Amino acid sequence: MNTRDLDYFAKLVEIKNFSAVADYFHVTQPTVSLAVKRLETNYGIQLVVRDQSHNTLTVTPAGEQLAIHARVILSELQQASQELSAMQAPTITLGLPPMIGNYYFPQLIPRLMTENIMQHLATVEAGSSALLDRLRNGELDMALLGSAGRLNEPDLESDEIGSTPFCLIASKQRHLSSTGEVSFADLASVPFVTLTEGYVHDQVFNKVSAAAGFHPQIAFRTGDVSLLKKMVRQNVGVAMLAELAVQPDDDFQVFHLTDVDLPRFSIAVAYRKQQLLSPMMQQLKAELMKGK
Repeated sequence: MNTRDLDYFAKLVEIKNFSAVADYFHVTQPTVSLAVKRLETNYGIQLVVRDQSHNTLTVTPAGEQLAIHARVILSELQQASQELSAMQAPTITLGLPPMIGNYYFPQLIPRLMTENIMQHLATVEAGSSALLDRLRNGELDMALLGSAGRLNEPDLESDEIGSTPFCLIASKQRHLSSTGEVSFADLASVPFVTLTEGYVHDQVFNKVSAAAGFHPQIAFRTGDVSLLKKMVRQNVGVAMLAELAVQPDDDFQVFHLTDVDLPRFSIAVAYRKQQLLSPMMQQLKAELMKGK
């Protein structure tokens, strides 16, 4: 079977116009018609009904079913092409969420440079959810992803390479506890600065809030960790943050959260399950796993 026939057919089911499909692929209309005829002959069933008098096209149930499979096949072929190209290319496209890119990945750079891996990396920064989509559709070779507890994505291979607890940060002017520990349930009257939706922190924050039985006061939301820290230092509110993002020169108080069921911020190296790793990707994974 010619996979180009599936290309034409999938687009025909989408836009239901032979001329428009021909224009899209820069071919003649009879080329598209013959492709559909070949598919109908191959499967022995009618896939489309064309009403010449009203210039309309109806996709039969069999055609709709074939279109579903055609999209999957074409997507897999596109990914295969990207993965085979990646195996020949000297560059690994690595996804990094901002927090991991700013606070975790820099620790790895000296070792990656020593092993001559760093020069082969092209990093892409985005939120974990966006990176998951780009990893799945083949735009990324690998990604370092953050999650609340171990990453569990059935279509991905993932190995945890590190984890860190969540803590509470507050300005030095705010009096919360003299022991260095605080329970989330004791913060019902305290305003919070939080990270926006899409961050693992937001998921954990909502989970812990629900377990504590109250809706926290949100004084400020931001997608910028540096700005969140600045708001905390200015005593706008307190914030829950993965300890990995707390630096020695940060000018605020850090409290251990005593909540029993508080998950850890997990960091994993992830790639597609069917993906065959190139030697360079295998070397990168091995180096990342050394820090586990």
